[in-house]
Amino acid sequence: MEKTNFKYLIGFLGANFYRFLRVFPNSDPLMGFILPAAKNTEWWKAPLFAFASMVGFSYLINSVGPWTWVTATTYALIALGFHFFLKNKKSTLKLFISSGLIGVLIFDLITGPIMSSFLFNQSFLITTIMQVPFTIMHLISVVFGIVIISPFYDAALMKEISQMVSSVKNTYKNFRLQL
Repeated sequence: MEKTNFKYLIGFLGANFYRFLRVFPNSDPLMGFILPAAKNTEWWKAPLFAFASMVGFSYLINSVGPWTWVTATTYALIALGFHFFLKNKKSTLKLFISSGLIGVLIFDLITGPIMSSFLFNQSFLITTIMQVPFTIMHLISVVFGIVIISPFYDAALMKEISQMVSSVKNTYKNFRLQL
C-alpha cells in the first residue's frame, strides 16, 4: 500500500475514533484530512475520504439513515470542490484555514437549516438561529483540526508550522536573555 494511502487510512480510523469520543458536540477533525487530500491527491480521494468517514461513523454508531446520505454527500461535494479550488494554489495555513471555515459554513448551512427545513419540516429561521452555537463549535474544531492534522499531510504546511514554532522559540529565548 502506498505510504500516502496508509496515512489516510490511519486518518480515517483516527478521525472516526475521535468523533466517537464526542469531545464536544460537532468536534470534527475531517477537514484537517480533506483539505490536504483535495489539494495533493487525485480528484476522487478527498470526496471518498469524506463520504466514507461520514457513512463509516454513522454505521459505527448504528445510525445510518437519510441524514447519513445528506451529510456524506455534502462533505464529498465540498471536498470535490476543494480539489479544483486548491490544486494550483500554494499550500499555506491561511489558505487552508480560510478554506476550511468556508467549507464548514457551507456544510452547516446545507445540513442544518436547509435540510432540517426540508426533512423535518422545521422553520428555516428558527433552525438557522439554533444552528449558530453548533456552527461556532464546528468552526473552532475545524481550525484546530487543520492546524494539528493538515501539516502531517502537506509538506509545505509542515514547513510553515515548523518555522512558526522556531520563531516562537527564538523569541522566548531572546526574552529570557533580556531578563
